[in-house]
Amino acid sequence: MFRRKSNLWLAILISAVGLSLACDGGQLDEANKLVNEANAVITKNNELVPKVNALTNELFGEGMTKAEDLDKYKADNKAKFDELIKMNEDLAKGREESAAKFEQVSKMKVDDKFKEYTSLKSQELKKGAEIDKAEVAFVKAFLAESDAEKANELVADTNKKSAEMKKVADELRDKAEKIVKDNPTIFK
Repeated sequence: MFRRKSNLWLAILISAVGLSLACDGGQLDEANKLVNEANAVITKNNELVPKVNALTNELFGEGMTKAEDLDKYKADNKAKFDELIKMNEDLAKGREESAAKFEQVSKMKVDDKFKEYTSLKSQELKKGAEIDKAEVAFVKAFLAESDAEKANELVADTNKKSAEMKKVADELRDKAEKIVKDNPTIFK
């Protein structure tokens, strides 16, 4: 149902290398600290993404489609649905935290292209958090819906909205990657 592809590892590589070249003297240590903190959260999130994907596929995959009684299926899997909600909330929180740190770096005395890059990464992470929050809202709404037809409509609508948001996040990521590619002296 929902597939997440995390390209945030690029932020770790580019930020760590590029930051040392892009910063203006006095803010180098502070910028490096923020990037390292953001990268630690990104790494933790990246470890969680496959678990979220697997649980999402398990809960909304074949087992659900074969369930004869949707309410019983939900009740039987309540703990797993709660776990999925919690993991998505954790992902959103981590993305927001990382986004805030990249945003702080984008406001420091750093190279203009590096500012643009960190601003785009912040926007990408915020959009990812928005997707995670939407998935939390979806799972909660799905659990509350007892009409199977309406539940199916909810799934279809959520898939469409999620794909649209993911497209925006991917476009932001691509713009950030282009900055890296076009500015090799800043991002070695």
